[in-house]
Amino acid sequence: MNEKNMALAEGLVSARYIKQATDARRKREGLVTTLLSQRRLPKEGWDDNQIQLLLRDLALMDSNNFVDNVGVGEREGACTAGWSR
Repeated sequence: MNEKNMALAEGLVSARYIKQATDARRKREGLVTTLLSQRRLPKEGWDDNQIQLLLRDLALMDSNNFVDNVGVGEREGACTAGWSR
């Protein structure tokens, strides 16, 4: 969650919990920043959650996963093309 959403979440859970969650999120984001800036695998391996977070973030960058986007590619075009019948 971004900072604004974390602040809004304080209406649902305690501010102390939000602070802990924000700190944990920043730590995980820092690991990704280090990976990308150094362009090499870390000496100490990541836990499953860290790997999944990175993969989810990368997958969200794929235009097929954009909100309100309908991807039309080669397969979809072949369904309507006369040559595919």
